[in-house]
Amino acid sequence: MQNKTHPRRFVVVGDVHGQIGPFLNILRHAQLIDRFSNWCGGDARLLQIGDIIDRGLFSVQVDGILERLQMQAPATGGEVIRLVGNHELEFILGNFSLSQIPKDRQELFQKKFIQNVKEGKMKAAYAYKGFLCTHAGVNRRLFQVFDRQLEDLSAANLAILINLIFKESVAHQFYKHPIFNISLRRNGPNRFGGIFWEDLEDLITSFHQSPIWQIVGHTPLVNIVVDMQRQIIPVDVGLHRKQQYLEISDKGKPTIITVPADNQ
Repeated sequence: MQNKTHPRRFVVVGDVHGQIGPFLNILRHAQLIDRFSNWCGGDARLLQIGDIIDRGLFSVQVDGILERLQMQAPATGGEVIRLVGNHELEFILGNFSLSQIPKDRQELFQKKFIQNVKEGKMKAAYAYKGFLCTHAGVNRRLFQVFDRQLEDLSAANLAILINLIFKESVAHQFYKHPIFNISLRRNGPNRFGGIFWEDLEDLITSFHQSPIWQIVGHTPLVNIVVDMQRQIIPVDVGLHRKQQYLEISDKGKPTIITVPADNQ
């Protein structure tokens, strides 16, 4: 039973891209890991928004840390949620051309990511306190697609539906659903992108206000922002530039936290 004097914490970390030092600093500052990088977060939930690999030098190590924490956290009632970003998706699709994962380990990572999706260890979406978390966001056109399938367009129902579509697509290696769309901005064939590829500018211009609150990564910004008008919180700040993370209270209040320079 949850201790009512100690509300369960929900921590969101944006794109990591192989930046293991800043990532570990954030996890320590959030009191989720100890000095040996083992889970000490109790019943807290950690959500990583996707894109842990490529660009930085330590993609393999970041994956290993998250894999270990995901195994350790349940022992104290905690949870580590890993979302799939476009970089992980490219691996699942077998597109290794731009990856910095060593060539002799690329197919191994592809198989591991696919298995993680099948086992639910890596997801496409997650809902918490009315917030829908995906790597790049659900734009207006996707909302219209989902609205035809759901009677109640809640964050929880959307997350369930998106994850079902994603798991079935990976299991059958069939990626035609619009959640996989790549936008014109990313040299794709679609006006708007899907939940792995949508750029923030296209996301926020696709509607006046998101029907539900969304937490997204993918598009790097200078700071995490709580956009009250559009009900979107982008959390990708580029960890090599700034160490920030988001915490959602037990009552659903978002707080932006910056790791002080003397803790970096």
